[in-house]
Amino acid sequence: MTDRLYAEHPELYDAVQSAWDYDRDVSFLLAAADRHDAASVADGRLADPPTELLEVGCGTGEHTQRLVAAGFDVTGVDPNEPMLDRARRKFPGLDARLVVGGLPSLPVTRTFPVVVAFRGVISHLPPEGLEPSVAALGDRLADDGVLVFDASRLPPDGHDGPALDVGETAQGTYARIVQMQPREDGRLDWNSVVVPPEGEAFVNSRPVTPFDDREIVDALRAAGLTVETHDGFGPGDDGRTVFVATPA
Repeated sequence: MTDRLYAEHPELYDAVQSAWDYDRDVSFLLAAADRHDAASVADGRLADPPTELLEVGCGTGEHTQRLVAAGFDVTGVDPNEPMLDRARRKFPGLDARLVVGGLPSLPVTRTFPVVVAFRGVISHLPPEGLEPSVAALGDRLADDGVLVFDASRLPPDGHDGPALDVGETAQGTYARIVQMQPREDGRLDWNSVVVPPEGEAFVNSRPVTPFDDREIVDALRAAGLTVETHDGFGPGDDGRTVFVATPA
């Protein structure tokens, strides 16, 4: 089974994620950048734009366009070209560089004052990919910069049963039956059967890793970073841990 949602149906991905509070995430980032002197913030945007920012796992550009609006000079990286194409179509005037690539072999080598990886990018890594990926993020961080990313709090034993998700797209109603199932190697298969509003139903599968927060903290410290943790990006966001890291 393959991950067809990202590769073939990015417009459906947007519909599935339409309830996500992207503004909340960017507000958290602005506060963290201001607190750690990586950027100066006033009235919800940069006081002295632009500040360069690397966004890893930028997807279809929902965070990206908000980061640009806040005054950041954004370089967005995502392993799925169809997701980037979707971002370009949605936001034709988007003033950001969008590049194909992913962790740990990022396609940019210079450093940035702010580095972000929203939406559980770390959780999609295999266990052996955690340390080199965190090191790669740290290597792209300026000496006085700040790194912000989150990890999803995944159930190590998977879901007790499948869940049903029904929603709307511009073309009509979609439905998904979703379940995370444990694997022998300690990872989870995030499996779903998707019925799009148009075309044939398809099976989607993506492996994810239920990392313990301590594993991630240890990887950050091994990369020479000081780290603080937060329970989500804001009130009610209890499904993830947010890591804010700066050079030690």
